[in-house]
Amino acid sequence: MRILTISFAILAFTLSSLSAQNLDKILNDHYKASAQEKMEKITSITISGKNTLAAMGIETGFKLYQSRPNNIRVEADFAGSKIIQTYNGTTGWMYAPAMGITQPQEMGSNELQSILSQAEFDSPLWDYKAKGKSVELLGVTEDGSAHMIKVVTAEGDEMTLCISKETFLISKIKSIQMAGGSETDIEVEMKDYKNVKGIPTPHYLVTKMAGQIVSTITIETVEFNKVLDPSLFEKPVVE
Repeated sequence: MRILTISFAILAFTLSSLSAQNLDKILNDHYKASAQEKMEKITSITISGKNTLAAMGIETGFKLYQSRPNNIRVEADFAGSKIIQTYNGTTGWMYAPAMGITQPQEMGSNELQSILSQAEFDSPLWDYKAKGKSVELLGVTEDGSAHMIKVVTAEGDEMTLCISKETFLISKIKSIQMAGGSETDIEVEMKDYKNVKGIPTPHYLVTKMAGQIVSTITIETVEFNKVLDPSLFEKPVVE
């Protein structure tokens, strides 16, 4: 019986070692495919495009500004006015007259979680240990097309990344977020990767809530290392 126990222990250790080796290989292939070493030299990103809200059938223009380490500003046209979200690395603000927010106000925890999920500059897998994250290889997707890697942040937030077996780029991000007062499954599919200055960048994103498409984003322009005024990420100024 003791021999059997030792055999199981050896088998478990062997499988664990193989899983770690597989994870390391997938991560290295992903870092190379996503040009993370080049991405480290990028200090700012400016993106513009169109966002189609499926339930309303409305298409809106948007612009996104990011600068390291995790500053972000999103501007969108909606119902004849602008929606502005900003985050300066410490505090987030929102201004949305069409939603009844006629003066900039600090974001609540749910809104902040949503914008922080967009603010990370690099792949969520890059330099994960130094950022206090843990990762785990869960296996492959049902159709076998992608590896699934679970990421837990230093704050305890979880997401699952699907890494394409063909390209080793992120094809989907799954998470659970608060929406309408309850936890909801969120999926973001990332498609139509194009090289921008040698860095693969998705140009079409599909967001699903509880399995239903809520928005599609078409990216039209991407600019790297544009000089951005730090005031862009502070409390929005209402004119």
